[in-house]
Amino acid sequence: VLFREIFLTILETSTSSFRHKWLVIQTLAKISADAQIIVDLFINYDCSMRSANIFERLVIVLSRAAQGRQADELGCSPTEEHNLRMKGLECLVSILKCMVEWSNNLYVNPHLQSNLGPDSKPLHDNNYDQDSGRSSSGYVGNGIRRTDSSGSINSYHSNSGLSSESSKNVIDFELVRQRKELFEKGIDLFNQNSKKGLSYLYEKNLLNNEPEDIAQFFHSYQDILDKTIIGDCLGNEDNHFKQIMYAYVDQLDFTNMEFLAALRKFLSGFRLPGEAQKIDRLMEKFAARFCECNSQ
Repeated sequence: VLFREIFLTILETSTSSFRHKWLVIQTLAKISADAQIIVDLFINYDCSMRSANIFERLVIVLSRAAQGRQADELGCSPTEEHNLRMKGLECLVSILKCMVEWSNNLYVNPHLQSNLGPDSKPLHDNNYDQDSGRSSSGYVGNGIRRTDSSGSINSYHSNSGLSSESSKNVIDFELVRQRKELFEKGIDLFNQNSKKGLSYLYEKNLLNNEPEDIAQFFHSYQDILDKTIIGDCLGNEDNHFKQIMYAYVDQLDFTNMEFLAALRKFLSGFRLPGEAQKIDRLMEKFAARFCECNSQ
């Protein structure tokens, strides 16, 4: 949140003062010089289906800072504007150096590999989850290790070099990233037209056509889905959408909640459609679910 809502927002906002931008870009210069942080940002955010593309946004913001704007637009002197541009360029160069430093371990020395012997075992993870970009056993190829406490993935450099299996797992991250790009396109389509968006997600095998799965999709991604579109889907009189609405409400737990608190929770994930019949169906199901959760 600090990174996304404060640091990057200050650099993106045209009304931010030069002093604030300068303090932020100095902080980013230190972050950009750490290869592990850069790789961790990409893996834990840009390769996660539920997270914002922090690394991508960072590079875009720094690129714009390096291109610069007129000094009078920033409210600073030409010298200060030049320093800001140079610092942005310095950050981009640092990121490139970090990528080169980290990717050096992707090189497999065939002589070293042949001398490892038959007992040498490559880094391998049979429980790697391509949907989340995470591993349940704690290790992913290229020496990417997950911490036990937070579940985030930390990178480290293998002393023995990479095997072909490790390289395969690195490619897996590329597949996760491609999958996320398809998913984001599906989200954009859904926010324009729900049927087109859902059809696209079905076609790409990113979402099942079962009412329970679609309802869970609405719950899980309500922060990035258009709530008006969700409301229209839940209020749709088509039988399939009715089943989605029933599943959506049944996945909510109103146990031991006051009526108004439960109603606010129910309405937090979507906007009520304008038609009275749609509202009636939604409220009837809500009332039934509320009574079911508080039957005693």
